[in-house]
Amino acid sequence: MIERTLLEEALIYANKEYSILHGLIIDLKDLVFEERVIMNCFYCGRYGRNWRCPPNLPQINYEKMFNEFSYGALVYVATPVNDKSYNDVRNTSSLILHKGLLRMEKYFWDHNNSTCLSFIAGSCKLCKDGCGEKKCNNPYDSRSPLEATGVNVIETAKKYGLNITFPVVKDMIRCGLIVW
Repeated sequence: MIERTLLEEALIYANKEYSILHGLIIDLKDLVFEERVIMNCFYCGRYGRNWRCPPNLPQINYEKMFNEFSYGALVYVATPVNDKSYNDVRNTSSLILHKGLLRMEKYFWDHNNSTCLSFIAGSCKLCKDGCGEKKCNNPYDSRSPLEATGVNVIETAKKYGLNITFPVVKDMIRCGLIVW
């Protein structure tokens, strides 16, 4: 399968720098869309202050958009966590996934996939001191959370044997999506 080989090569490329990324090829029709997932964004402490999260996302039909792509893969990081390390792991794992997805995008771009897109887990955390007041400080590297598109990541991942549970007990799983 060409898509599996391409995903594996992109993961190898990304893992040269971030050795803990994993990927699962999915059928994009299996993405579970729910309005209640987007509503959860409203209760986030960063609501309205992150340029890649609601209400700052384009108002498009994300389900339709995802189905315009031929291939997709859930990309995830599983990091051991405990009460003391929770906040650090939360931020670090988010950044590793984000930067790994960017490397994968570059790989796809370099292999004739110019419309490749990725979506991260949780809000963008590239700017240590928060988002720019009037615009995004990293418009080329920032990405939107998969959840912000209405995808129920937990239910979608479950279809492929990836169990994400809350509250986090042993491993924090950060799961994004790459489409090409």
